[in-house]
Parts: sequence; structure tokens; C-alpha cells
Amino acid sequence: MQISHADAHDLAVRFLVRHEMPEPHARMVADHLVYAAKAGHTFAGLPRLLPIAERLRKSGTGGEIRTLKETDKSALIDGANVNGYVTSVLGMDKAIELARRSGVGIVGVNNSWFSGLLRFYVERAADSGLIGIHAANSTATVAPLGGADKLMGTNPLAFAFPSVNAPLVIDFATASVMWGDVIYHGQLGKPLADGCALDHGGRPTTDPAQALAGAILGWGGARGFSVAMIVQALGILAGSDPVIGDAGKWGYLFIAIDPGLLLSLDTFRERIGELTAAIERSRPVPGGETVRVPGSATQLRIDTANGRGWIELDEAIYRCIDDASR
Repeated sequence: MQISHADAHDLAVRFLVRHEMPEPHARMVADHLVYAAKAGHTFAGLPRLLPIAERLRKSGTGGEIRTLKETDKSALIDGANVNGYVTSVLGMDKAIELARRSGVGIVGVNNSWFSGLLRFYVERAADSGLIGIHAANSTATVAPLGGADKLMGTNPLAFAFPSVNAPLVIDFATASVMWGDVIYHGQLGKPLADGCALDHGGRPTTDPAQALAGAILGWGGARGFSVAMIVQALGILAGSDPVIGDAGKWGYLFIAIDPGLLLSLDTFRERIGELTAAIERSRPVPGGETVRVPGSATQLRIDTANGRGWIELDEAIYRCIDDASR
């Protein structure tokens, strides 16, 4: 079904407030979920409300977010068990504030959960004329390369660079499938693709429930596993547990860098624009499609969704959310 952006946002806010999330926080979460739907990440849009509600029932809405440590270039923030869609905006915005003053801002956020699309946060830096970097580890759902036990999070990593047009945004997970996508497949009763997950016994499975009981597989072989380890370590720097159980601390690291430390912002923007233009003008292989830079397809989906004014939502999931919002 099709639902307008405004109606989708209102539905998300009503649902979250009904589940006792403070309204200011609910509006921040709704902003993110609608953005994710526009970006074409359906599983990370309004369907995510259902696992959010489950987590709220288990652990509550959180306490008072506190800054534990701060310098002119850094801050460490206790997320107080508040949802990560909220604490990640605060963390990125704090890094931006520090970078505007000192050239670099490094912020760690921990004791939080579920943070969604990293693109959403690093774009805030690029839109402010800064380079944004964000790494996030999470509850262990992914097996290490060659292993069967879940010891890593899906561990995404994102970068954003200001440019003459839309920012260059690169955002990728180090798992073969996102945890939220496994949940979404289960909600729809659809199997996973081959090669994405193991059951509890370490055998390949396409059953979402078996995958949740077992482990998600990593992406990119040894190189992807190496990047996953980097993200896990950066999360530890932000205050996470080494291996994060269901009640453990996640770790989010945010970095904002002023390009003016090395180049003028205008020069940097122009050169990033020249780079992306050169790539997109380059010849495709015979029979291939137009060459694109990372993130450009997502940006096109966002622009298209903004122009049409609505997003797609599975009707059964809509009814479930709407019923639980009353």
C-alpha cells in the first residue's frame, strides 16, 4: 500500500508514544524511519516499529542521557538505555559542534540500542560542510569467518563527504544481511537468500527464525571480516562491551572533520564533485550499465520519494502497527 510521508510519520509517532516513548524522542525516531523508507530500505522503515516496541517492553524507554567526559575535541556520552535513533543524532551533532570549534570532533556513545541507517547521521556532517565518519557495533548476531557462534554485530561503517551537489555518502554493513532484514523476512513469511545465515547447529539455513537462533554470516570473506573487527574495536573505544549480549552495551563512534584543516571547503567540494563526475562518465564494460558511485542509487530513491510524497508499506504490517497505536 501507499502512505504519505506525513501520515507515515504521524503513525510512527502515535505507535511509539503508545508504547511510552517520550514524544520528542518518538518524533526523532519517526524522522529516521520515514527517511529509511524513502531510501528504499523497507525493512528499516516502519516495520522496524515492531521490534522497537518489543525492546521497549523489555528494557523501558531509558533514563537521562549524560556526557561523561568532554574535551575541546571529544566527548563520551552515556545513552542511558535510550533508543539509538535518538542518541545517534545527539552524538553526530555533538561531533559537528566540536569540529566547528576545533576542526575535529570525536564522540563516543554507549548504553544505547537500534540506530538504523548510518547514512542518516553522516549526512548531517556533510550538509554542515564537514566530513562525517560513523562506526556502530551492536548485539552479537554475526559469526566470525569460519565460525558458527555469533560474536559480532552487523557492524556497519559510513562516510560522508561534502560535494558540489549531493554529498558523497558511503554506507555499508559487514554482514551478509542486516538483522532487521532477517526480522522483516520473518514478518512477511519469506525465506532468506542462500548463504546468509546458519542455524543453531552451524548448518546453512534460509529460515529467518532459525537464523535468529543461529547466526548471520559475514560479508566479503576475510576482508569483510577484517572491516567488521575494525568496527567492533571502534565500538569498544566508544564504550561497548567486547562481545555484546542481549543486555550488553553497544558502542557508536562519530567523527566530524573540517576539510579546512587541509583544503578550503570550496576546493574540497569541487574535487569530490570532479571525482564522482569522472567515475560516472567512465566507460562501462561491454554490455554493462552506467557506472555509478556508491550511494547514488540510494540518493536517487530518496529524491524520487520526496517528489512523489509517499512510501510503500506492507498492508498487513500497516494494520498491525495501526492496531497497536490505538
